[in-house]
Amino acid sequence: MGPIECVDTADALAALLRQLRRRAARRDGGAQLTYRQLSARTGWAHGVIGDYFAGKTLPPTDRFDTLVQLLGATGRELRMLATARDRVEEARRSRTAPGGGRTGPPGTDDSGPLPAVPRQLPPGIHELPGREGELEALDVLRPGARGGGPVVVALDGPGGVGKSALAVHAAHRLAERFPDGQLYADLRGSHRDDRPVPPAVVLRRFLGALGAPRPYAGSTEDAAAAYRTLLTGRRVLIVLDNALDAAQVRPLLPAAHGCAVLVTSLGVLATLNGAAHLHLTPLPPPASIAVLGLWAGPGRLTAEHGAAEVIARHCGHLPLALRIAGARLAARPRWPVRELADRLADPARRLAELSFADLDMHAALAAGHRELQARGPTGRAAALALPLLAAEQGELTVAEAAVTTGGALSATEVILEQLVDVQLLESRAPGRYRFHPLTRLFALRGPVR
Repeated sequence: MGPIECVDTADALAALLRQLRRRAARRDGGAQLTYRQLSARTGWAHGVIGDYFAGKTLPPTDRFDTLVQLLGATGRELRMLATARDRVEEARRSRTAPGGGRTGPPGTDDSGPLPAVPRQLPPGIHELPGREGELEALDVLRPGARGGGPVVVALDGPGGVGKSALAVHAAHRLAERFPDGQLYADLRGSHRDDRPVPPAVVLRRFLGALGAPRPYAGSTEDAAAAYRTLLTGRRVLIVLDNALDAAQVRPLLPAAHGCAVLVTSLGVLATLNGAAHLHLTPLPPPASIAVLGLWAGPGRLTAEHGAAEVIARHCGHLPLALRIAGARLAARPRWPVRELADRLADPARRLAELSFADLDMHAALAAGHRELQARGPTGRAAALALPLLAAEQGELTVAEAAVTTGGALSATEVILEQLVDVQLLESRAPGRYRFHPLTRLFALRGPVR
């Protein structure tokens, strides 16, 4: 290995990591460990691991220690590498202090405190079986090239598909790329009992978290300008959860190339400036069983795998429904798994059974219905047509739906597209529509229980 004592930059530290990786391969007589292999051993995003080896991101202390141990560092090297990592961190802090000066206690030549570093992400779920492809797609969330704008990704999908869980999980995995902080806001666009949070309220919270000296009393436009100014030159990840529409999100978008934004919403935010879109769908069956087992507890499903498959099918492979079913099994340790499978077999009571504590599948599906009601006459017409359309089995065409509702073809197509927009219908091909099984049950029984 090269001299560790002189290392004081992230690039030089990354070069040492690459040397360790090559040395480990020579020692073991094989190929170098790939980022994917290291990801499998650590649970970290492989893109983040790549950033560590490229010098783009400085690993946190605990991750750095784990990484160099995996790469075969000796006890003496571990101590020296840890010191080098701390030296790089101190140099970075000195460079980011106001005026570029060093920081220190009062009475020294400290030029002022470091900018506020918010860490607002809520706790996440440690495992998300079946979402490996989506997590891979979210690897694009990284500080962009100088001169460009922020990277923006918008997640959408029906109620209960796990948008918020995926967003928070991904944000934790990628947080080290954004050493200047992570901002989080629940915009409450799909909550049952709350109104959506106005952008001005979120901006005031974010400005305070970023170190604005006093509560901001200006207009939304002025607050947004101050917010963008504070983010200039910083690398910050912003998670905007449960957005109602693009208009609610636009004032919260930074302009800085070093920032990235992850938004979740029920419908597709197709008009959101420069966003890449990721559409979430239910889980594949094997992943559904894994999710059910995570919440039910270790070994709970082993002796009754067939009953677990029935539960997953009745849950429509939606993560929220599976979480509720697993929680119910965990709360009833003496129940056989078949008992819950039998309870869910009755369509008339299935949604009622998928409710536990503060988790409710019916409430998650009702968000789309509330959005319809707020869309004026066409939305209300779609809400009225919903139970009629749900009574038809299988896939629907516009002509078949028009016969069912008694409306004209053009008006019926508008109704169907409204239902697609709020995730109460799926359209996998032009002019063809179908219900998710749980959404069909919701549509037949209405928004009020």
